[in-house]
Amino acid sequence: MHIRVKSNRFYFIVGFLLLILLALLFFPRKIEHAVFIESDGKYSIFFVGDKRVKYKTGQINFEKFSVINFKYNAFKSYGFTKVDPVQERVMYKREDQYDLEISGPKTLSKKAHYYLIDKNGNINYSSSSKLIVGKNNVRIYKNKKNELTTFIMTPMDYSTIRVAISTTNFKDLYHKEIEITAKSNLKVYSRRENYSNSISENTILHIEFLDGKIKLTTNDLSKVFSNRLYIEGDGLAVTSIKRLTDNSMTPIYNGVLEITADSSKSGLLMINEVNLENYLKKVVPSEMPASSALETLKAQAIAARTYAISDMLANRFAQYGYHVDDSQNSQVYNNIKEEPKTTEAVNATKGLIATYQGLPIDAKYYSTSAGTGANYREIYFKADGSSDNKPYLTYSSYILGNFTLPSSEEEWLGFYKRKDISALDSSYPLFRWKVNYPAEDLTKTLSKTLSEIHSRSASFMTIKVDNKEVSNLPELNNLKEIKILKRGEGGNVITISYIFENAEVQLSGDGNIRPSIKCLDEYAEKPIFLYDAKDKARSNFGSLPSSFFAVEKKDNNFIIYGGGFGHGVGMSQYGAVEMGKKGEKYDTILNTFYKGITIESIY
Repeated sequence: MHIRVKSNRFYFIVGFLLLILLALLFFPRKIEHAVFIESDGKYSIFFVGDKRVKYKTGQINFEKFSVINFKYNAFKSYGFTKVDPVQERVMYKREDQYDLEISGPKTLSKKAHYYLIDKNGNINYSSSSKLIVGKNNVRIYKNKKNELTTFIMTPMDYSTIRVAISTTNFKDLYHKEIEITAKSNLKVYSRRENYSNSISENTILHIEFLDGKIKLTTNDLSKVFSNRLYIEGDGLAVTSIKRLTDNSMTPIYNGVLEITADSSKSGLLMINEVNLENYLKKVVPSEMPASSALETLKAQAIAARTYAISDMLANRFAQYGYHVDDSQNSQVYNNIKEEPKTTEAVNATKGLIATYQGLPIDAKYYSTSAGTGANYREIYFKADGSSDNKPYLTYSSYILGNFTLPSSEEEWLGFYKRKDISALDSSYPLFRWKVNYPAEDLTKTLSKTLSEIHSRSASFMTIKVDNKEVSNLPELNNLKEIKILKRGEGGNVITISYIFENAEVQLSGDGNIRPSIKCLDEYAEKPIFLYDAKDKARSNFGSLPSSFFAVEKKDNNFIIYGGGFGHGVGMSQYGAVEMGKKGEKYDTILNTFYKGITIESIY
């Protein structure tokens, strides 16, 4: 009897375990947003999250890279349902929200996945950094919570670019009012509000920010828009903006002017979505003298095109919805009228960019060298000294003949004092310059500039009081000495020390050091002049022309001797001008300033 009870209990346990096992084997598991890759009629391969997974599916017929929901157990997969995409442009990207062009702002899933189809038709797991705002190359899939979850991107069309347009003198990107004169027939529309209207030539459009909305007024129209407004056509003359140094030019835009209201800025953001080549036709004459040799202008066109593509891919302004702006923050755009010769250079190099190991380079350029070019990592670095690796942007010497660079501060001072050095761009006025700054006036300037820099870049500043580091910047008294603590390979100042009567302030980085010494009346409380290589006095420099300089103290004055204009990384524009005069071709010019590059076409 005892044995029979044990036997029954054993069979009960075995049966129960078998039921559990069968339940597990047949239990349906759900897969959501699997990306179908291929099937052999028996098994199919999907991307599920960041993994490629094989499932027994039998014959299924879905278009390649469809997004599928299905169930599966230990024996089969079933219940296949294709998920329909949302095919809208992403107009801005923020940490937890994307703005879809028609549907509006949508929540981004915390488990979002990105996939990229390459030009050979292969799909790979990717990241949000590859999703570029304003492009039509993305299919978006929502989960059951209506969150944006899956993104499939195809090869991108580079033919258009989105440019944020500044107010007069490039003071701001947000406009209180915008006035446009139609130089041809235009179309005004709002995709989100399903509105469209034709505007005839010579009509004046007045657009203003109104309580977080956009008010459009013409002679026969007055309408308020809650959402993005588009104005499309050729010959969009924005009469509320003035360009050229004397503000005598009204800029004319082609393509689309896209206007959004930003309540946080109490203004209107205006983006010009324009053909990339047409954009360059208004960039190259703004950045390079049209009198330059055609080969020089071709080199500038390729550098500018590469810079634009590189900025676009970097997503630098994705949270605002544009790729570049029209100022020196990106490239100066539409500040000078188009010139036939620069247009010829753009047309002759259509689609050409500079690449390094198959990727667009960061095609930085600047006005004038001091005889040397700087390493990227010695100009652009983080507070801890780390920097991106850009081996094509390295130190170079543009000094002609045999010349050994200085190795001491005394020698660097002598180097920057010399005006007789023969280099690629030594004939240009800012190849050498000097500033004579009385100590009292420089103290006043540094008291203001160092406070400004401390508020935005404190991590690049070390403050010592009585030889002890402190976090707060004290009131600075009587500048006693300036020391150069560290230089780059090409001579640029990496770290400088300002020694005051009551404190020492060490400052690092080109973007901090140059604006610390402003030659502005309102900082020094008197005119401070910068003298170029021709001994011409210049005033109102908002920063030193470059970080290639040395300092000499004489009596109670600090005399800053320097050279070059700009950051010193990449192509010296006046160096390129001189190479063009000597008959060098554009590819030789580019390879002089960008090491190991290849010229490729993006179209």
